[in-house]
Amino acid sequence: MRRFDSLFARLLLAQLGLVTALALVFGLLFYIERNVTVAVLYAERWAPHLAAAVGLAPPVADALAVQQRDDAPPEARRTVRNAPRFVALRQALRARDVPVDEIRLGMEPGRGEPMVWLHVVPPDRPAKWLGVAGQVVVPAWSARTLLALLITSALVVGVSWRFTRRLTRPLEQLRERMQAHQPGQPAPVAAPATASPEVAAIDTAYRDLLARLQQHERERAVLLAGVSHDLRSPLGRIRMAAELLPDADETRARRASIVRNVHDADRLIESFLDHVRAGELPCNETVDLAAVARQVVAGFERPAAELALDAPAALPRERANRLLVERLIANLVDNALKHGCAPVRVSVGGSPAQAWITVDDAGDGIPAAEVAHLTDAFARGDDSRSRPGTGLGLAIVRQVATRLGGVLAFERDGNMHRVRVTLG
Repeated sequence: MRRFDSLFARLLLAQLGLVTALALVFGLLFYIERNVTVAVLYAERWAPHLAAAVGLAPPVADALAVQQRDDAPPEARRTVRNAPRFVALRQALRARDVPVDEIRLGMEPGRGEPMVWLHVVPPDRPAKWLGVAGQVVVPAWSARTLLALLITSALVVGVSWRFTRRLTRPLEQLRERMQAHQPGQPAPVAAPATASPEVAAIDTAYRDLLARLQQHERERAVLLAGVSHDLRSPLGRIRMAAELLPDADETRARRASIVRNVHDADRLIESFLDHVRAGELPCNETVDLAAVARQVVAGFERPAAELALDAPAALPRERANRLLVERLIANLVDNALKHGCAPVRVSVGGSPAQAWITVDDAGDGIPAAEVAHLTDAFARGDDSRSRPGTGLGLAIVRQVATRLGGVLAFERDGNMHRVRVTLG
């Protein structure tokens, strides 16, 4: 997930964007009104002196340094036309009978102070450029303004962060409760009473959906277990009847064929039961992964050149189930022997907190495009359709890995195809 894809980040950015936009709008309005007010005040003060400088009014008693030029000063090259403060200054001076048609900004030579030059065009008199010290007119940011802006920004970010966190935290807690729930466990704790109605409604809908799913799983498990049990009884009778056939040359091949097919059917039924157990058995035991791996590998009765094991003396794993671990390793080895090539190597390692189980074989492996499909229940590849099986092997492995808090991955290690289950 990218950094700004979360609901928290989006809400926080939306709030900050809205507050910033409102601050810019109100700040701009305040800036314009302040400039207009300042310009009007200075126009009232400057108007008598400017009028006296061009002969439109008698001299004024209080002194205001007004410089006069017939042409524009060379240092005043910046013409101000649309700035709110200078538009208001020009209009206020005209209202006070000082006809100003152009305003320029410049720096006073030798002193480095800003000067405001006004082009005054009195009627029946020559136009003049009048210069007034413009420090008070030129907009400037004060240290107090910058400090207030920083404090306000920090306050807005803090309040927005707190509000957004409080708004999204119940959703995060609901997600954590959903993710922490494991198949076969009771329904997760309900949302707290302080949760908002929307979060409570989502939690109620999730709990209802979970209850229906658990009911469906229970019914499916009972159905599969019942069907498997009912099928095993006639299969056992068929096998017993076949073994009671006379041991003659003409019946020996048929008897062996019957026994073999009954055995294959019994293995298929066992796969159905494993699929059911993978979602039902509780994970409340401490299991020695190394000991289970040694037992499973020994049960295949293959020479070391075909099937080898690399495991420590012991590797305990809490919150596990011995039968599930056994079926996981057995299905991985069986899948490698059936669909891969010898030699097959089983490795168990890691620590009790984070262990891993890998099965390597010299086969071609599973194409990356088919991994998601072949780990589904009853899915089979094109190469395995001619062989007996149900397509539940990898589905059981994935389900057991999920129950044990692990991840199933398919890798390539040189010439070997590797299936890795990491139990975190």
